Amino acid sequence: MNRWTMTAATVLLAACGNGEARTAGVPGASSAAAVQTASVKSESRQFRDWYAVCDNGNACVAYTGGVAAWVRVGMDAGPQAQPTIHFGLWPDGGEENLGAPISLVIDGRRHATTPGPDDTSSAVIPANDVRAVLTELAAAGSISLVSGDQTAELPAAGASASLLWFDERQGRLDTTSALIRRGQRAASAVPAAPELPVIAAAPAVSQAGFTAALDPVNTDDEDDNAVPPAALEAVPAVKQCRENTAYNDYLRKAVTASRLNATTELWGIPCDSGAYNVSYAYFLTGAGGTDPRPVAFPDADGKPMQGADGTEDWLVNPAYDPATRTLSAFAKARGLGDCGVSQTWTWTGRGFVLSREQVMSDCFGMVSDFWPTTFRSR
Repeated sequence: MNRWTMTAATVLLAACGNGEARTAGVPGASSAAAVQTASVKSESRQFRDWYAVCDNGNACVAYTGGVAAWVRVGMDAGPQAQPTIHFGLWPDGGEENLGAPISLVIDGRRHATTPGPDDTSSAVIPANDVRAVLTELAAAGSISLVSGDQTAELPAAGASASLLWFDERQGRLDTTSALIRRGQRAASAVPAAPELPVIAAAPAVSQAGFTAALDPVNTDDEDDNAVPPAALEAVPAVKQCRENTAYNDYLRKAVTASRLNATTELWGIPCDSGAYNVSYAYFLTGAGGTDPRPVAFPDADGKPMQGADGTEDWLVNPAYDPATRTLSAFAKARGLGDCGVSQTWTWTGRGFVLSREQVMSDCFGMVSDFWPTTFRSR
């Protein structure tokens, strides 16, 4: 298995013993805005060769995988929720070499599937077949994915324990909706999904006319790089970032700027880069770049993020969307982007608040569409 740990984000899923808890983000309110706090904490566990994650809305995902193949079981909270089974296979040489539709084979029995979303190299078990397939999956001695002449063997040990944990966590034990320990209790006895934290984005602000920050020299640059004002360049942390990136003129120019309101601007300064990750420091300033101060990016518990190197508030591969008032970051654990941390913060008018987080600590070829969610809001 290709596993990694990262401490640059709020949530990291580190390997641990059978059935032991793995660290995960917990919901909470940020001082930057009034946020309705969720009553359920996200939690992650490992059961033999399967990994299970339930988020702050009690939506649960269990998965296992290999070098370039994976199986994922999802189950939302609440009495009406139904399980799903997705699986994916990254063929030798890339998705274009997928020889045939992907099939799920359990103990030698091949199951009918339908294709998953485009560009995900995945397939799904039809809804009407999921319950029966889960029964087989829980008792499986062998699991494999097959496409044409390519076969990927996946671990079976731990599937049943993962799904039983779902039943316990979501209050399904001994009900007709349970995945493993079914009983005669009605599905209506299952608790409703817990309320998610409410985060209200500030009204969108037009970027029209916000041209003072654009690079006056490279006016034909399609990236519309911004030029940091003198006050920002004088900040010690910015000076260090500029020194760190002095070797790469393109990276030094990749400064970003957006208008948050009539008197507040958001500036992003590139500070470091690797093969597939670029780290940025963010600052809030007054109009024209005056009075710069670092942006606080809280974790799901409202506490400042802590980087792997001790640096707070650096975001990896970030992008701000003025239309949605969100700033997203995607820290890749490897170039394929099939493992890492994906986070989104929402600008409330008073600060940035974490509004969504996904973590995939296993490099199985799973695209981020299917990564477990560790924190959600509404």
